[in-house]
Amino acid sequence: MSLTIALPSATVCASPATPRAWLVAKGDAQAVLVGESHLPTPVERDSYHDTVVQPSYAVADAAIMETYFGPEQMRNEAFERGAPCSNDLRDRQTARLGPAFDALIAATRANGLPVPDWMSNWQLMPEFLLTSIYLDRFAVDALGPAYDAALVRLGGGVSLRLRASAKGGPRTMLGLDSLKTLRLQFCAASASERHDFLADKVDKTAALMRLKLADPGYASLDGLTATAGRVLAQYVACVDRATPCSLDALSADVRQLERAGWATAYSAGTVELSLRQRTRAWLPQIVRAIGTHRRSFVIVGALHLPDLRIGAKVEPGLVTQLRAQGFSVTPIASAADIATTFLAPTWSERLRATLGRL
Repeated sequence: MSLTIALPSATVCASPATPRAWLVAKGDAQAVLVGESHLPTPVERDSYHDTVVQPSYAVADAAIMETYFGPEQMRNEAFERGAPCSNDLRDRQTARLGPAFDALIAATRANGLPVPDWMSNWQLMPEFLLTSIYLDRFAVDALGPAYDAALVRLGGGVSLRLRASAKGGPRTMLGLDSLKTLRLQFCAASASERHDFLADKVDKTAALMRLKLADPGYASLDGLTATAGRVLAQYVACVDRATPCSLDALSADVRQLERAGWATAYSAGTVELSLRQRTRAWLPQIVRAIGTHRRSFVIVGALHLPDLRIGAKVEPGLVTQLRAQGFSVTPIASAADIATTFLAPTWSERLRATLGRL
C-alpha cells in the first residue's frame, strides 16, 4: 500500500503570508524552528529567507539540523550499519523488492554502467543493503559530477546553504540522526515495513538513473525546483490546520518529483521509518538542545512539522509534540515578530558592539 499526500492547493499555499518558521519558547530558552524542502527551490531564496531564516541562524548559539552528519552521527559506521536485523520468520514481508531491484538493474545497464554484485545478488541479504551504505554510494557515483554540479548551480537546500554561508553561524552544530539510531529504528519496524522502506529507496535511485539517461546534463532539474517549492508550500500550510492533512492522495507535483527521483513514495514502511519514528526520536534531542542553549536554530524537512492523518489515525507532528512538552510554538510571519525576542542582541553582544565603536 502506498500512502501519499492530500494537501491544500498550491495556489493557496504559495502565498508569501505562509510562514516557514515558528518561534519555540519556554522560560528564557527559545528557538526558531524552520521547515525546509531539502531541495533547491526559488521560494526558499526569497525575502523571508533573507530577513527571518538566515538572520536567525546567524545569531543562534546552536543549530540542530536533520541534514547534519558530524563525527558523532557517523560513529561506529561499519558495525551499526553493517549488521543485519534479526528476523522473525513469521513476520510478513513485501513482494515489492524484486520489481524495485529489477528496475534499478535495468536503469543501470541502460546507462552503460556495470551492475555491482550486491545489486544483482540482493536476495542474499536485502536488509544489509539498507543498514549498509552501498546503495547511497552507488547513487552518488552513478549520477556523477554533473549531478553535483547541477545541484551546486541551483543552490542546494537551505540547511546546506546556511552551513556554507560566510555570514557566520552558531558555535555548536548538532545532527538529529545517527547511523546507530537509524539502524535501531529500521530493525524495530516489521519486516514488511523494512522491505517497503528499502523498496522505496531503490525505486527512487532507479528514477534518478532514468533521469540521467534521459538528461545527462541534468538541465531538467531547473524546472523541478519550482515544483519542489510548491510542494514545500503545501507542507507548511498543513501546520495548525483544523483538519490534519491526509496521507491518502498524491498531488500532481509530488508525483512529478517521484518520477524524477526527487521524492520518495510514502509506503507504510517509509511513513513508519522516515516520518513517525524519526520525528518522535528527534523530540528529546530538540528539547535538550533548546534547554541547553539560550537561542537555538532547528531545521527539518517540512513534512515533519504538521499533524498528519494516516489511515484512521492522526500522527502528531513536531509542532504538536513540542507544545505537549510545554513549549509555545507560534508562526513567524516576518522579522518583526522576533525583532525583540530571538533577534534582539544580548547584553554581551551590545557590550561588544559598543566597545567596537570606541
